[in-house]
Amino acid sequence: MYDDSTPAQDGRPAGAGRVRGGRVRLSLLSFEAAAFLVLTSVAAVGLSARLDGPGAGPAAGRSAVDGHEILVEALALAPGRDVLISSGWDDTVRFWDLEAEGAAWGGEMHTLPHGSRPYALAPSPDGRYLAVGGSSNLTVWEARDGGWSQLASKQGTDGRYLAFAPDSRSLAIGGEGGEVRILAVPALEEKAALRGLTDMVHSVAFSADGARVAATSFRGELVIWDAATGARSPLGRKVGRVHCFAFSRDGRTLATAPRLGGRGGVTLWDVEAGEPKATLGGGEGYNAVAFSPDDGLVAGAGVDQAIRAWDPKSGEMRGELNGGVGWVKTILFTGGGSRLAYGGRDGSIRFWDVPPPILRAAVADRASSDG
Repeated sequence: MYDDSTPAQDGRPAGAGRVRGGRVRLSLLSFEAAAFLVLTSVAAVGLSARLDGPGAGPAAGRSAVDGHEILVEALALAPGRDVLISSGWDDTVRFWDLEAEGAAWGGEMHTLPHGSRPYALAPSPDGRYLAVGGSSNLTVWEARDGGWSQLASKQGTDGRYLAFAPDSRSLAIGGEGGEVRILAVPALEEKAALRGLTDMVHSVAFSADGARVAATSFRGELVIWDAATGARSPLGRKVGRVHCFAFSRDGRTLATAPRLGGRGGVTLWDVEAGEPKATLGGGEGYNAVAFSPDDGLVAGAGVDQAIRAWDPKSGEMRGELNGGVGWVKTILFTGGGSRLAYGGRDGSIRFWDVPPPILRAAVADRASSDG
């Protein structure tokens, strides 16, 4: 399990941890350090990169929840709760309880039908609404009496990409025309139209403070607008061709990644300065990127069927999961940011516990004191 590692060939510093198919590799600093690592990991958090056995937390013994019959298109987390929401090509939206303990963990709580394939999910930050968009309709559900009631619907509306503003009163919607429309909620009346993309919208998001709206097109264009004035930020022109992006929770950083056939890794941009801060990893394209709730991790699902997680401050890769992942369409941090949910073609939603930094820190501290 442990070996004397030469400097890594993928841009990581020597000794950085790697997770492959549920196994952890760490460089050997000394026999004593290795022994200390084992004791620390067993006593503190356990070396479980995937939820595949007892002691892995509330989901012990389970690594997936199943319910969708075919591809999982989108994942979202209910605001203020560890309740996972998913949409699939079986024309349903499902809710999963990740707060329960033991065997009840991951139980299905609700199932909502959708008239056409539900491509997009957007829960409002106040927890009151859930917007579900398909290729030909948009539906807004309202939380009532422990369940969900349909509040409004727009047939003939392309709602494949959705995002709520932080105030929960505006919904950004993108579709075929390359235009991002801002709708009032719950009436779904148009408030504004943002233009600048020349092809079908591929993704859309508000920054955490609501000051910016960003969207990409299937051509790889990225446009960032001022949410109040509609003015375009020059950052979009600097970024180049991208497939997916995510704002950090503090709104200061934008993570972008190239599409299939593209070159380079996940690039972090300073939103205010409009300049790149770091590029994480490499590869030939990504399907999704996501920040953890505390911005302490950024993850990317690659077209090479591997998921990687990095510390955005140090650039260190915290883990890599590439055993049995398959084609992953969507990723989302749950469990307060320590666990990553991912969904793909087989309809299941799987979970990965990203290795915590305490293990390497403990080894380094012990080695330093022994030296």
